[in-house]
Amino acid sequence: MKFSNKMNESKIWYHGTPDSREIRKTNSFTTRYQTRQIIKDINKYSETQSNLKKARVDGNKDLYFKILDTVQNTYGEIRFKKPIFFTDNSGVANTYTDPFRAFDYQNSEPSLLKVEINENGKKLEVPAYGYLFRKIEPKMLKDALVRDGVLESEVDKYFNMFIQHIGGRGNKLSTEDSGIICQLLGYDIVDFIGVLDSYHGGSTRSTVRMIFDAERIKIIN
Repeated sequence: MKFSNKMNESKIWYHGTPDSREIRKTNSFTTRYQTRQIIKDINKYSETQSNLKKARVDGNKDLYFKILDTVQNTYGEIRFKKPIFFTDNSGVANTYTDPFRAFDYQNSEPSLLKVEINENGKKLEVPAYGYLFRKIEPKMLKDALVRDGVLESEVDKYFNMFIQHIGGRGNKLSTEDSGIICQLLGYDIVDFIGVLDSYHGGSTRSTVRMIFDAERIKIIN
């Protein structure tokens, strides 16, 4: 993937890490991939869940377990780029430098990294003033996407892929699932504006930025 040389030179972003040795070797970040389970057919999933509930209420154990065996057929798997996180507040980023977070904490090299970010791409801004970054409400991201011109039916389609994860979090959206949905909708950069964030929870407002392609990031310290 190639980008233009347009760097947001007026803006410095910060990334805190408990161990910077791997980054320092090449003076660069790495794009990492993971897989995630999703619902591939929301209608089939809803029908299956409804039939399971009815069989349980009716006390029909044989039917219940027969239906349960088919639940896995409603799931699929996708491969995605793991988000890399930055903030415009150095104090917030610094909370993530705790060396005890590192696997090899005795030899770790905590760092607060300053970077510039190539903004040549599709960017989404999500107003989330006063909300914890780790507990973003789905409606916030949905509304931001619709305001940015994505059809509501398209937004719902992608959110439905993660409905089992959202429900299990008390109708909260994980940062990872937010990133995956935005990737699937073609975004390169996502800014959560005014969120409360720190390694221990969050009490300071900042803008937290998600980047999916490490090539966009230029370390300047």
